[in-house]
Amino acid sequence: MWKLFFKLVRRGVCLLLFLSAELSAQEKWTLEQCIGYALEHNVDIKQAELSSQIKDISVNTARNSILPSVTSSLGHTNYFGRGPSRDGTYTDNSQMSSNLSLSAALTLFSGFRIKHDIKSKTFDFQASLKDLESTRDNVSLNITSLFLQVLLCRELVQIAENQVNLSRELVDRNELLVKTGKSLRSQLLESKSLLAKDRLTLIQRENELKSALLNLSQAINWKDTTRFDVFDPELDSLSIYSPISNQDVTRVYEYALKNRPNIEAEKLRLQSSMYNLSVAKSARYPQISLSGGYSNSYYYSFVTGYNNVDFVTQLKNNGNEYIGINISIPIFNRLSTRNQIRTAQTSLRMQELVLDNIRNSLRKEIEQACQNADAALQKYLTAIESWNAATETFRYTAELSKTGRATVYDYNNAKTDMERSESEMVQSKYELIFSRKILDFYAGIPLVK
Repeated sequence: MWKLFFKLVRRGVCLLLFLSAELSAQEKWTLEQCIGYALEHNVDIKQAELSSQIKDISVNTARNSILPSVTSSLGHTNYFGRGPSRDGTYTDNSQMSSNLSLSAALTLFSGFRIKHDIKSKTFDFQASLKDLESTRDNVSLNITSLFLQVLLCRELVQIAENQVNLSRELVDRNELLVKTGKSLRSQLLESKSLLAKDRLTLIQRENELKSALLNLSQAINWKDTTRFDVFDPELDSLSIYSPISNQDVTRVYEYALKNRPNIEAEKLRLQSSMYNLSVAKSARYPQISLSGGYSNSYYYSFVTGYNNVDFVTQLKNNGNEYIGINISIPIFNRLSTRNQIRTAQTSLRMQELVLDNIRNSLRKEIEQACQNADAALQKYLTAIESWNAATETFRYTAELSKTGRATVYDYNNAKTDMERSESEMVQSKYELIFSRKILDFYAGIPLVK
């Protein structure tokens, strides 16, 4: 009895866990959730993070180069036969020797190479952080585009469903008219053909929606793509009906020029190139280093009757300490320094051109975004007028069709015009939304509020 009870309890718990997993898996995603998940799991972002970590390690390595270097060595050798004696001559005897040494070196002056190298690596690291920020922005913008594509496809599916319902109503009405002898069978066949075409269009729209959901789920790196769906936001939350003011291209450009991470990254790389040039020039200066060390040794001969000094006494007598300073003055290194300086100067000029090019590209992108936003607004307003007119035309034609004063052909044309105008209106609406999001992107306004 108790075994049956616990078995039923286990099944109930498993069923609850399965249902909860189903509900959580089928939960719809908002745009904010999609962007947040993508920022945590996107491969490009992870690669940019790893690249920043490598740059950070390079900065740490450059900073640690100001510290002294310390090395030690320990050796032991056994000689069988001819070997060196304590006085440096070689004799035929078996012996062994051990040695220990510890040395340290510190760079006192290197033409400020270490200082400039630290600066260069630091700016490279800061540029990598800006690259990471830029990658995050690009991923967010891409997710927004794919999210809006899903909403567009969903509305197109609804339009196709409405068209199927209208065609089904026409078929039902014509079947009734044929039964009562008030309509020809050809009218019924034409209406059925129209219904089949609308069903085919609906299937195509549904497949497009599935593809859009698949693209979005893959973009955020979501594993279970079969149970992925998105939440339909209110149109007002996307600011579609808010009026578009005249965009001041200069104002938006100046803001983007100061705040866009890709621009900041190239500026930082330009500063890094300047310090790289200073690093190359430091090779012209003398290098001053300080060194010191300690060494000791132990010798033992296996020759019978040889007077071997004990270990402790040898350690006291064989100790050797030293300290020294070294100055290395460059005179001629086959013009290697000159060529390194020339290479650094060329890299600096190339980086200046890269910065100028990205600035020009930014201005073009902002100007194009403003123009696209204005054009999208005009297109959307015109599409609304066209849809209203086509809707009124369809309603009038539908009334005529009920009384037999309009053919199925006339009804189909009016319905097709209404469907096309509504689809164009929906497409222009999301085109307007996305163009506004791009402007917000350049103006520093978050994509998700």
